[in-house]
Amino acid sequence: MGEFDTMREMDMPLHLQLAMRKAEIASEEMTWDQLRLALLNLYHKRLMELQAIKDMLQAEDIEMEFDIPTDIELAQLALSMMSQEDLFEDEDDSQPFFG
Repeated sequence: MGEFDTMREMDMPLHLQLAMRKAEIASEEMTWDQLRLALLNLYHKRLMELQAIKDMLQAEDIEMEFDIPTDIELAQLALSMMSQEDLFEDEDDSQPFFG
């Protein structure tokens, strides 16, 4: 997928790189419906984690604002990622994270 993936790969610790590779391999065998469900489950999990953090901060009387992306922002992000994917789709020598 080009330079974007290479930069992300270098910025991640090794254990996260391995987790990404494992997820990449698992996703190759999934249908679109399974991928969508996995993404929604991940999003739900992150929202629950965010709420738990907010609850802990509130228990300690710490006030902090979190910026949760709106549906429009998430749709814009998805469109921008799809357009980036289309730009690099023509490359035949594209390699996975550790290729």
